[in-house]
This record gives sequence, structure tokens and C-alpha cells, in this order.
Amino acid sequence: MIKLSQRAWNNVIIVSMLILIMLFNFSSNFLNDGSDEASSLLTLVPANMTITTMQFEQEKVERIGQGWRTTSGKYGKKYSNEELVSLVEHWINAEISLFDQDSHWQSSTSTVQLWFAGQALPIEYQFMQLADKTLVKIDKQTYQLISPSYQMLTLSE
Repeated sequence: MIKLSQRAWNNVIIVSMLILIMLFNFSSNFLNDGSDEASSLLTLVPANMTITTMQFEQEKVERIGQGWRTTSGKYGKKYSNEELVSLVEHWINAEISLFDQDSHWQSSTSTVQLWFAGQALPIEYQFMQLADKTLVKIDKQTYQLISPSYQMLTLSE
């Protein structure tokens, strides 16, 4: 065995750990090279944001404690807490991708406003059907809704 001082062995251990860290870093980059498709998908709701209120055209969904309630504008239909939880989950898990084509927004779009915990102003989502695609406009940027369908993101009358 090699005779090294305590200080020399410490240096050997430090250098070997640095080499291992570099090896893990490069192997992670190597193994994740095929995931470019998944990285182009975004979520409709920003990550780590908690929805407190959803304002649809006719309905308003509000968080109360750990549950949800609706305040109806016109229809007055009662929704169960499970239906509202499912609606919020669809919004949180909805996937969108950047839409590059130039689209002219018509006035017949559906608008939904979402309030988040810790924010004073809502984020406005404008939806428009274009042929077989559903487009979403968020802060002057246009996205295509990938999943779920638009009907899953609204309260059905």
C-alpha cells in the first residue's frame, strides 16, 4: 500500500469526490438527451402556485378551507366538492405548448380569470377554437392546449 500522510489522503478523497460528481453530472446530461419533447410542454397553471379563485363567464369557483364552492351568476346549478376538485385538478395538470403560427383572435373567445395565493391580480386565460385546436392566450402569448380538452376545464351547464 502507498504510504501517504493524512493530508495527502484527504486530498485524494477530495479529488475522487470531484471526479464522481462530474461523472454523475455528465451521465445525467447523457441519459436525458432524448427528453426534448417533454421539455417543450408547459403547464397551464404556473408550477407551485395555489389557485384560490376561478372566475368563469357565468360561474365563480372559490376555495373555502380545503374544499371548493361555486357562486352562480345565471344558472344556479349546485356542483359537488368532488366535481370542483376534479375541475381544479384538470387546470393544474393541463398541458400546453407554444403556438408559433399567427392567429387572429376573434371577439368570441371564452375568458377565465384565475387568482393565486399571494397575488393581488388574476391571470387571464382567453380560449379560442381554431379548426381542431384549442388556443390559449396568456399575457399576449399564444399556446395550444394539448390535454385535457377545453370541456374538461369548464363547468358544464
